[in-house]
Amino acid sequence: MNYENYPYDIFNPMYLKNTYVQQLENWRNVEQQKNICDMVKAISDYCEAARKVAPDYQRMATDACMMEIVRQMLIDKTG
Repeated sequence: MNYENYPYDIFNPMYLKNTYVQQLENWRNVEQQKNICDMVKAISDYCEAARKVAPDYQRMATDACMMEIVRQMLIDKTG
C-alpha cells in the first residue's frame, strides 16, 4: 500500500475491493475449518458409539451404517 495518500486510500475502490475479497476468503477459510472440525467430531462420535455396540449387534450396526452411506451417496448423485 502506498502511504502517500494515507488515510484516504481506504476510499479507493481497488483497496475496498481487495479488502472485501480478502475478507470473503477469510470467512470461507473459517467456514471450511469449522466443516473439517465437524467431520472429525462426527468420526469421533461414530467410533465412541461403535465401541458401545454389543458383539451380537455389530452386524446390524454395520448394515445400518452401510445403508446410510449408500443413502448419502444417492443424495450426492441426484443432488
